[in-house]
Parts: sequence; C-alpha cells; structure tokens
Amino acid sequence: MILIADSGSTKTDWVLLNQSNILQTFKTPGINPYFSGTAEITDILRETFSNHIGSGTISEVYFYGAGCSSPDKQKVVEDALQAVFPGKKTEVEHDMLAAARALFANKPGIACILGTGSNACAYDGGDISESLFSLGYMFGDEGSGAHLGKTYIADHLKEKSPPEIMTAFAKRYGLSREDILTEIYRKSNPNRFLASFTHFLKEHLSHPYVHNLVKSCFEAFFSEQVSRFYAFRKYNLGCIGSVAYHFRDVFGQVAAENKAVVENIMVSPMEGLIKYHLEN
Repeated sequence: MILIADSGSTKTDWVLLNQSNILQTFKTPGINPYFSGTAEITDILRETFSNHIGSGTISEVYFYGAGCSSPDKQKVVEDALQAVFPGKKTEVEHDMLAAARALFANKPGIACILGTGSNACAYDGGDISESLFSLGYMFGDEGSGAHLGKTYIADHLKEKSPPEIMTAFAKRYGLSREDILTEIYRKSNPNRFLASFTHFLKEHLSHPYVHNLVKSCFEAFFSEQVSRFYAFRKYNLGCIGSVAYHFRDVFGQVAAENKAVVENIMVSPMEGLIKYHLEN
C-alpha cells in the first residue's frame, strides 16, 4: 500500500492507496522540520498510526511538506519516517514539487502556490528546474493571503480605504487599531492573522477598491516571482491554493495581461498527487 502526505505547518492531509483505489483519508497536525525535530516528528507519526492505521501494511511513503526544501530538513523527516516505517521506501520532498506533480504530472509547466504564503517554480516534467528562495510574509509572499491582508490592513489603519469598506470591516471584526497591532507584533503567526482577512476581501470583491487591491497583489506576484523564470513564456501556468482558487477570475485577468496561459487551478494538491502516484 502507498501512503501520501501533504503537510503544512498547521495540518497534514494523508491518503492511503492500494494500486488502484483510495482506502482511507485523514488529517493530523502539521509537520514542519523548521519547528520540530526528528524525535518530536517520530512521536507525532507513531500516535497518528496507532490511531488510524497500522504501519505494517504500508510499503511506500511519499511525504511532501512545507520546510522540506533542503537536504538537511528532508533528513529530519526522513529519519522519523524510517523510525516508524523501518526498511520501507520513504521519499520526502518540498511542497513545491507536490504542486508541480499535482498540476502537471509528467509535463513541464510553471507551478504556483497561492495560499497563506506564496511560491512558484519552473517544472520540467520530472523535477523543479528553476525556483526562488521564499522570503516569507515580511519580505515576499506576493499575491498570498498574508500579502492581501497586509495590504488591506495597512490602508485600514491609515484610513486610506473607502469609508464604506472601513465601516463594513469594523462591523464584521470589531477590531481596534491596538487589537490589530497586538496581533501582528506581539502574538504568534501574524501571517495567518493577516491571511484571515481574505474572506472579507472576497465578500467585497465587487467593490472597485477591493478588486484593484487584489489585482495589484497578483501583479506583484507575477513581477516578483513568476516573470523571473526563464521558462515563463514557454510553459503554461498552474496554481494550488485557496487564494488562487477563490480569486481565480482576478488572477486569470492578471495572467492574461502577462500573456500567461493558466492551465489549472486547484484548492489542494492531493487529488493531483493521487493521480500522479497511481499512474507512476
């Protein structure tokens, strides 16, 4: 049996397959080697499989995760997997490769992630051929939920957004200036806090101000990330993530203005990963 994991910092999606069918799906806490060591990840995995399925029935494990972009971080997770699945085939890869395989399988393309954060790569049909180092929500993540939220919150705090939008925001969230600044500067995960406001922006997308704000963030994503790849004009483009999916009309508009062809947009890579591994 084959086990596939798609992991972020907050949750991990798991799917158990045989040679042709999905046998089981479940979710567990996120596994990120930047935040957890091998021992801690091993404990999470052992608890996971004692609660859900026996590890002895699994022959192959494919783990795709945020933070698994370098060999040393991959080894942190690989050692934990081998402790739980000794002698089994285990493969640990970055979430960008998960996006590329899910979107394009064995074809080349430009794969993008637009969720809480953002990233992109050029994929040659087998491996990532070009990539950028992610600078996170503070210095990068253009077009992400955190970027959209940060851009709106900056206008809101400076009272630059239209009065009707400011009023609707205050009615929806009831946050003072001090509340917002405390969440951003004194509490953990400010990127998730900022990304949470994409729901509000989606609800008011028909307002010209909101539409232009979202469009400007996607324009930054193209100029700072996608257009920097040599293969940009050569390959079609695909996206994974809730921001890409829920704002797909605006994203498509910006892509067309950049003469890019959007082949596919998915909320999650798992469906594409299942197909990829069953076929390969």
